Amino acid sequence: MARLLPALLLLAAVASGLDEEISSSLELPAGIHRLSRPLRILADGITVDLGEAELVGADDGVAPDRFAGIGLLLEGRKNVTIRGGRLRGFRCAVLLEECEGVVLEGLDVSGNFRQRLKSTPEREDASDWPWPHANDGQEWRKNYGAGICLENCRDCTVTGCTGRRQQNGILLDRCTGCTIRDNDLSFNSGWGIALWRSSRNLVTGNRCDWCVRGYSHGVYDRGQDSAGILVFEQCSHNRFEANSATHSGDGFFLYAGHETTQKTGAGGCNGNVVYANDFSHAVANGIEATFSEGNEFAGNRLEDCNYGIWAGYSVGTRISGNLIGGSTHAGIAIEHGSDATIVGNRFETNPIAIDLWWDEDTELLDGVYGKARHCRSESYSIAGNAFLGDRLALRLRKTSRVRAERNAFDGVAAILSTEGPLDGIDVEQESASPAPLGAVLPEELPRLDPGLPRGREQILVDEWGPLDPRATAVFPRDVTAWESCTFHVLGAPEGYVVTGLPAGLVAETGPKTFRVQGGRDGLNPFTAVVRAAGREFPVSGLLLKARWTVQFWKWEKDPREHPLPEGEPLASLTLPKLEFAWGGGAPAKGVPADRFATRARARMRLPKGRYELRTMSDDGVRVRVDGDVVLENWTWHGPTENRVVVELEGGEHAFGIEHFELDGWAVLAFDLRPVR
Repeated sequence: MARLLPALLLLAAVASGLDEEISSSLELPAGIHRLSRPLRILADGITVDLGEAELVGADDGVAPDRFAGIGLLLEGRKNVTIRGGRLRGFRCAVLLEECEGVVLEGLDVSGNFRQRLKSTPEREDASDWPWPHANDGQEWRKNYGAGICLENCRDCTVTGCTGRRQQNGILLDRCTGCTIRDNDLSFNSGWGIALWRSSRNLVTGNRCDWCVRGYSHGVYDRGQDSAGILVFEQCSHNRFEANSATHSGDGFFLYAGHETTQKTGAGGCNGNVVYANDFSHAVANGIEATFSEGNEFAGNRLEDCNYGIWAGYSVGTRISGNLIGGSTHAGIAIEHGSDATIVGNRFETNPIAIDLWWDEDTELLDGVYGKARHCRSESYSIAGNAFLGDRLALRLRKTSRVRAERNAFDGVAAILSTEGPLDGIDVEQESASPAPLGAVLPEELPRLDPGLPRGREQILVDEWGPLDPRATAVFPRDVTAWESCTFHVLGAPEGYVVTGLPAGLVAETGPKTFRVQGGRDGLNPFTAVVRAAGREFPVSGLLLKARWTVQFWKWEKDPREHPLPEGEPLASLTLPKLEFAWGGGAPAKGVPADRFATRARARMRLPKGRYELRTMSDDGVRVRVDGDVVLENWTWHGPTENRVVVELEGGEHAFGIEHFELDGWAVLAFDLRPVR
């Protein structure tokens, strides 16, 4: 009875909503306990067993982006063990501040805070990008939440915990000597495990799969700085071993931090070891590691990523024994890097296996970092690698002192491509016998859950984050799109049926997707029912239909000070929607990549109501409705979203878009949505 009494007192306090204080070991009885304030641990050396208890921070039905508060709080505690239980509905489920020797074991911290994403399968929304570059004021925890957060902690352990269906799994902020072992932090919309100013920690045996946002297969793939494992701002001498972080924005994302690149030019995330992990199927990079020194990447699996390894501005990097295959752009890409060793890797079917270069990166080279470092592309040793079916093994651009020897080439279209000036290049182009595959991937390499399929096409992200491809679901449930919209049907091996579409719209069905199309110019709202796996899923949407006439001119006088050019256009297009991401390329044949102007026109019949007009532009944009300017950002700017709400009478309306491009990146997109 003496052991149970503190728990009974605790339950009474929880029911009354008081700020809880635990100062002795106890076991918490099973059941749901709603907390209005954090549960505080106020003694050292105790064990708190949460067992089958469930601590809840939000009322049922509250959206995850409204979750607030902390569930369990330890401040300045030593040698405390917290075991079992579930915590959900909080901004941060468990927070440790200035603790030492604390053990968190077997907690389930799933279902806590996450942002509502505005990106859709048809269109990326720039506002979904988080800002990982600031955390000295605990911005990560305060803005983006976490299942577990350790701040200024030493020698703590988090093991066997689960943190899914939220934004972030585990955050380490200014921590040293901690161990993060055997946790499941998958299917989160931000980061599985994230480190800030944290050094000499061990991260091993964790699952951080499908930690992703900013992806729609075949539409956009920037990942929006999501990552299975994030390592930011002066994190050194950590070891990351035998983790599975597949199907994420980046599998592993390391960045020296703004202190290095914008303030001092010194420091970095240096001397880290990344060994025997699976970072395959990354939206952006299997491994990204930039502006840092002496990092080692060994024995990792890096397949089906945009880039296997991106290591710009890195020094003294060692890349050995990795399997890098099926990259969209390149297996290893290093700009302005030096003193690197690339040895014993296996490259398979990459467009470029290794790409090394220097370019005119004026902003960085003229800044604090560039003045403190030489930033040349030089001094590479490339030896004992196998190149199998790659289109190009090695590309060198404005790079010096490269020695490539004892490499093997099988089915490679070309071995070497160069672009000067070059100096001290010694590349053996005859095949040798490198280490076999068995010596490349170590036995410790983690295995993806056998019930999960592989491939970036398995990544589906809705308004709350990534979906488990094993679930029975229809995605998205509601969509607005131009011309047609696509729905994905998950978990229906016996097929599915779509019923209830209004006249004029049809569903073109495939094995796992169906596309709604048809209708007339203007707005085409619809609802339907999808019957799959013995269940019914209602879906709805709005198809927008128009014919856009898009014309391009070259301009000589700055459009910010002079009218756009008139006369015969250089090119004309007729399109069902206005959505261009030209990048640095020309918008159409015969049109220059820079210093061009665009006019786009369409007519749409709309019912009376309020409408939100949205543009994404780089550079200037102006929107007219029936000849009146309703939105304008006629400036030189990077990709920028602008919005306006207008009242329209029922009937046909004329839409006109004007745009100018100065230089660099070029973007133009227009969207229209009824305000519901």
